[in-house]
Amino acid sequence: MSTPRANSLVLTLLTIIGLGIALVGCSQPTVAPTATSTPPEPTSIPTSTPTTIPPTPTKEPVLLKVWIMDRVGTTAMAEVKAVIEAWAVETGNKVEITEGNQFEMLNKIPVAIPAGEGPDVFMTLNNYLGGHYAAKLIVPIEDALPQSEQAKYTQGSLNAFTLDGHLLGIPIAADVNALVYNKALVSTPPQTMDDVLAMAKEFKGSDKYALLFPIDNFWYSYPFFSAYGGYIFKWTEDGWDPTDVGFYNPGAIEGLTYLRDLVEKEKLMPADVTWDVMNGLFTEGKVAMIITNPMTIPSYKDAGIQIGVTRIPKTPNGVYPRPLATYTGFSVSAYSEHPEESASLVKYLGVNLPTRIYKANPGNIPVLSDILNDPSVKADEELAGWLSQLEESDPLPSINEMNFVWGPATSAFQSVVRGSDTPENALKAAQEAILKAIQENK
Repeated sequence: MSTPRANSLVLTLLTIIGLGIALVGCSQPTVAPTATSTPPEPTSIPTSTPTTIPPTPTKEPVLLKVWIMDRVGTTAMAEVKAVIEAWAVETGNKVEITEGNQFEMLNKIPVAIPAGEGPDVFMTLNNYLGGHYAAKLIVPIEDALPQSEQAKYTQGSLNAFTLDGHLLGIPIAADVNALVYNKALVSTPPQTMDDVLAMAKEFKGSDKYALLFPIDNFWYSYPFFSAYGGYIFKWTEDGWDPTDVGFYNPGAIEGLTYLRDLVEKEKLMPADVTWDVMNGLFTEGKVAMIITNPMTIPSYKDAGIQIGVTRIPKTPNGVYPRPLATYTGFSVSAYSEHPEESASLVKYLGVNLPTRIYKANPGNIPVLSDILNDPSVKADEELAGWLSQLEESDPLPSINEMNFVWGPATSAFQSVVRGSDTPENALKAAQEAILKAIQENK
């Protein structure tokens, strides 16, 4: 028979055990040290993230390694560094920033991250997302950016960073080709390509051109291809569909035929115009209009060219050509030991960088949908021109299958524009090659 004293001792022991269990359950998890012989396993972004920017630190400060690229331009890189460092000050965390060339750094990512030598957060381009996601180098971050905050971004920029229904980065800037014109030669920008051809007739016999761009280049000529119904991959509510390729259809054939006719029938420009030729002649004041992106504008201004920016004129079917747009943003490494802080930094950059890097370098078109509320932006005619073209653009597909498009597309456009093949034959061959490559590399 138990005694009151014995019962008291048992009760005391049970109470101590219960308190111990409760304390263990409330303790914060610790990060195990990374072994030097094997790379760390990928992590995922926690589903519970702060709802304000910046978050209030709730644990020991961490060090984040951040890679940034010259993609935004050297002057804008200083702004990127300043905003990253501001996040560190406001959160109490630390950052180690590495700068470099965009191509070198993005090509190092697949090697550096699995080896444990890569960044926690890195600047990237949407056309690299597919490869990095397929290799499990980056993680979804949609839980760090609720719908109310996603609504602050243009839909095209979010689509560009979305794969398989997951947001794989936060955009900070867009880049797109548009019609750039010399105001000394063009008083009112043309509304249609027929207007362009009429201007070309006025320049006939002179050393000037109405319009130049690398017309046999898929990247530059895609807007006219798309205006008639050509596309790369079909966009669906679930994202890009790599089984639906739009090179060999009536609209695609008509679009490429129109491009060939601009060279052969209309004599608008030579078939082999290069970027260097276009850029040089425009800088010399010998071209009224070109199709290019914002990064080239400072050099034209330095040359004394007074430029204007507007949408590419409508094709004869009454449609605005839709160039391909690319987007710069930040992604989180799947191997980061600090995924919550990394997501917080990326979110902070998305809100605080777009306007600052545009003002530092106009090549960075802002992607925040309410950007025009800024008085300094409202008065910017050039930006209005870029934004109007961005509204009429197609995001460059981010899926890994895009890698199998460039070769066949380039061959098709060059052979047709230069007159060595028909649009039907070239586009059929391109579509078959693309689908075959995708199937073989599944």
